[in-house]
Amino acid sequence: MKKNIKATDVLFIGLAFFATYFGAGNLIFPPMLGLKSGSNWAAGMIGMLASGVGLPILAILILGKCGSVQKISEHVHKKFYTVFIGMIMILCCCVSIPRTAAVGIEMGLQGVWGGAPYLVSVIIYFLIAFFFAKDRGSALDKVGKILTPVMTVILLILVIKGAVSPIGTPAEPAVDNAFLNSFLGGYSTGDVLVSFLMATVFFSTIRNKGYEGEQLKKVNLGAGLVAAACLAIIYGGLLFMGACVSGEFSSDIGNAELLLTVIRRSGGQIAIYGLCLSVILACLTTAIGQITAVADFFETETHGKLPYKILVIIVPIVTTVVASFGLDTIVSLTSPWFSFTYPIALVLMLLGIFEKFIPNDGGFKGATYFTVVYAFLDLPAEYGVHIGVLDKLLGLIPLYNYGFGWVVPAVAGFIIGLLVYPRLGKANQ
Repeated sequence: MKKNIKATDVLFIGLAFFATYFGAGNLIFPPMLGLKSGSNWAAGMIGMLASGVGLPILAILILGKCGSVQKISEHVHKKFYTVFIGMIMILCCCVSIPRTAAVGIEMGLQGVWGGAPYLVSVIIYFLIAFFFAKDRGSALDKVGKILTPVMTVILLILVIKGAVSPIGTPAEPAVDNAFLNSFLGGYSTGDVLVSFLMATVFFSTIRNKGYEGEQLKKVNLGAGLVAAACLAIIYGGLLFMGACVSGEFSSDIGNAELLLTVIRRSGGQIAIYGLCLSVILACLTTAIGQITAVADFFETETHGKLPYKILVIIVPIVTTVVASFGLDTIVSLTSPWFSFTYPIALVLMLLGIFEKFIPNDGGFKGATYFTVVYAFLDLPAEYGVHIGVLDKLLGLIPLYNYGFGWVVPAVAGFIIGLLVYPRLGKANQ
């Protein structure tokens, strides 16, 4: 007998989805995109929402439709899922999760209490994260019911106040194409990777509520729409607030400074306190979700030899150690790998959309492997290392200068794979 879908389940799961996508970095970038968009803020908003909201939510809906990341990646190679998702999980432990602590404490806690001891704060931060993450089945449920509603209400009040009472008049745009600039700005946040990272945890949360099959897909769709609505309102409001001060500041202003400026202009010091609390909650909810995902992944891949209850202790300890040393060097060394993995995730997402219409696995293999090769070739440039011949070669690829250099290699690999694969025979899979 099918269980009736409860609206409250969809709402709270959707809020948990939203909280997992919404890290503190997501608070910082929309005002700057708005500042650069100026009077073309509407075009800028459409671009940002298309890539910053549309792509990640579309990714999780596609993964829900296909069943899992693994089912798509198996068309490429049986071990591709383990290697690709494992790389993302390791990056989370080295960069993403520790960074949530650093930002949450430096911009959130110390914004309210300047004398807060950093190391002690990091330890307390990850103890709280462990408390929420230790029960895999209810981790996101707790986030959706307890932490996220508080954060969401605060942020909605801040952005609605900024929209109803504009803090200035948008000036001439600082960029030629506000849509493209904002699209690339949202694209660069990497939230599609969060969909791949969190898919298993998201779907487990829905199953723990008693939903399977078509009902799981419907709840996933509803929760995705809730998350998309929250993200769109908050991103859009912050972008508009940034556009409103475009006549007063240049793009040389720092992202964090601009965010604090527009919030202070809108609501004074009380609003700053609300922002600081939101930053802490945004970072904490993201950390909880990612700790849960990392522990769940490695338990599965080790076939239970490393159980979740042990991993959920190990991961916070590792990330506490990393965060305590400071992240500047680590981020500079590892962040380019997010740029490496992002095109691959986008290609897998697109292949998942048309999975039923692709005649053989050659299309999956060719598109993915060509994208992997492109991403490797582009990696030195992401580190700021420029090799003359390589730079010229990459510069010849259409759309490279717009941040979409992976598109042509993926399409070429897809076509070549479809044509060559049947001739190779199944023995060469």
